[in-house]
Amino acid sequence: MIIEYIFAVLVAASMITFFTGGRSRQFARLTSLAIAAAVIIYSAYRFYPGYDGGYISTFSLTLSSYTGFYFSLGINGFTDLLVVLGSIIVLAALFISDRSDDPVYYGLILLTEVGIFGLLMSTDLFFFYVFWEVVLIPVYFLIGLYGGPRKDSVSLKFLVYTHIGSVFILLSIFTLYSYYYSEFGILTMQNADLLSTPFFATIPYFYKVFILTGFLIGFLVKLPTFPLHSWLPDSYEEAPYPVTVILAGALSVMGGFGLFGILYPLYSQIPSFFLWLLIALGILSLIYFSFTAMFQSNIKRMMAYASAASMGFVSIAFGSGILGTGNNGIIDLAGGMFQIFAHGLIVAFLFSLLYYIKTHTGHDTFYGLGGIYRESPVMATLFLGGLLASLGLPGLAGFVAEFSIIAGSYGILGPLIYLVIFSMIITASYHIWAAQKALYGPYNENLGQVRDLSRSESAAMIFMLISILVIGLFPRIVFPLLTGYLGGIA
Repeated sequence: MIIEYIFAVLVAASMITFFTGGRSRQFARLTSLAIAAAVIIYSAYRFYPGYDGGYISTFSLTLSSYTGFYFSLGINGFTDLLVVLGSIIVLAALFISDRSDDPVYYGLILLTEVGIFGLLMSTDLFFFYVFWEVVLIPVYFLIGLYGGPRKDSVSLKFLVYTHIGSVFILLSIFTLYSYYYSEFGILTMQNADLLSTPFFATIPYFYKVFILTGFLIGFLVKLPTFPLHSWLPDSYEEAPYPVTVILAGALSVMGGFGLFGILYPLYSQIPSFFLWLLIALGILSLIYFSFTAMFQSNIKRMMAYASAASMGFVSIAFGSGILGTGNNGIIDLAGGMFQIFAHGLIVAFLFSLLYYIKTHTGHDTFYGLGGIYRESPVMATLFLGGLLASLGLPGLAGFVAEFSIIAGSYGILGPLIYLVIFSMIITASYHIWAAQKALYGPYNENLGQVRDLSRSESAAMIFMLISILVIGLFPRIVFPLLTGYLGGIA
């Protein structure tokens, strides 16, 4: 069972990085690259020959049989994809990091990866919560130590806001824990016990709603969903670009995994009004964030809202997929999980390129740029590719996810589907306007001579764009893992 060894190596590497001095950047990069390669190779070997649901690799260590605490890990088709995605996101953040003399910086990034891997792999709700909180601590210090002029207030706002959401998750977990003990006389935190439909059906209706509400608040904060998003724009803007890559890619993964990895096993027990609330919030997020992004003058802030708008599809897919039946429901749910994966790749790619634009030109606002294709054709072309992927151009990963969700949810949403399509038109509009304003048109001579991407920078960015293209053209690489996961739970 290789999964525990991969996790142990990551934990050890994150601790060692703090003491590697000037070699921290190279050590962190090589470690993250090795872990990403190991996860991808293991996935190809164990999953793709024919995955039909359930856990492939598991590990369990008894900490206290009296209290029911077990350190247990497991990986299935869905979590496998997210672990691969988390590896790629952290690797992208490390690649664009330039603090070669600061081991604390790289140690904090790897510690964030430990938290992400831990919550995705945990099959015990107590440790799921522990790793959920572990992610917040290094991100808080990364913003507070290395962020922009308002880093102190913004990092505190991020920590308080997201931690309050986490407290609701903890309340839900301990409510499940106590009810399971009162029902069976057994103390356990295992997902298989607490998230089982037969047990959850025995809980009184009021406490069912209490538990589901607590989980939803915590998960929707991370997605983020309107109106639980106010930490997002400031955190994205003030964080250094590598940390923004992690915020946009990895933290939204946490919220999406919460819905599909924690709540979905209880799908038959979720009241329909909860599902319609999720759909409504998803549609509202799509429209609100799309209009808000349109009026931003800072590209980084615009992409922050665009990222949040994309995750609105995840809420819609979760609600309408459970309400739906047959193949439409499966397509809808699989499309929502595909959206989490595609969104993570696309925003990591876009924010990495925006870092290079900022570094090479000194600007990341529309009014400070203009026509940079003339001086930096490779950088401008790649950024255009990222914008087209973000708006859902056919042939790229974002289109597959959004089309699957719209096709699967049409029977449930009815006329409401036009609101989703309207928001997609707005999204396409501001993405194209951003490309025209920043990349093309008359060149801003005040920029002087702008350096294009180096060979290594171009190679890394082209690899990410090719990955987005390949997944968009051949979604069958990903979908069998998602439908297998859904079938295993059903």
